Amino acid sequence: MDGIAILDSGNYALKLCGILERNGYFFEVISTPCQIARNGCSYCLKFPMEFRDMIMQEANLNHIAVREIFSMERQLTKNKYTKVY
Repeated sequence: MDGIAILDSGNYALKLCGILERNGYFFEVISTPCQIARNGCSYCLKFPMEFRDMIMQEANLNHIAVREIFSMERQLTKNKYTKVY
């Protein structure tokens, strides 16, 4: 199952993604789905849920605030998002 981390801005999502890549982890920065977007268009970090704790730890170490994390369940027509943090 995939997860989506919502950060303060797209720049923070790109910064965190770059930090994780330097540590050997490769995740995607994607447009925030409209079902969970709060402030218009933005970008978020998409990752496998088993890396959630590691992502939170790296964000905290680098002073990047993770506002919310959603689990993403694929369905036939639309994905279902459930807030987990």
